[in-house]
Amino acid sequence: MVILMISIIIGLIIVVFAVQNSAVVPIQFFIWSMELPLVLVIFCAVFAGALLMFFLALWRDVKYRIEHGKKSIKLSQDKGPIDISNEEPIGNQEQKQEEKQ
Repeated sequence: MVILMISIIIGLIIVVFAVQNSAVVPIQFFIWSMELPLVLVIFCAVFAGALLMFFLALWRDVKYRIEHGKKSIKLSQDKGPIDISNEEPIGNQEQKQEEKQ
């Protein structure tokens, strides 16, 4: 919830900044040259940054799931079945009764 609120606030700040800077500016990138509204340049830069962060987070998540998946498979192969009953094995009950007598 906190992250959502922070995202909304940052989004509003970007919108206010972009609307206040609506002048047309020259843009040059290598051999390309054009004039665009500064609002469009700001939104494109913010969108490109958000897209980059999304793909980096996605890559990290996929990498984590692959590593975590391999570990869980390895652990499940190493361990045997787990007894979740509260009863003791039958052999142990007989031994305890013999020890008491």
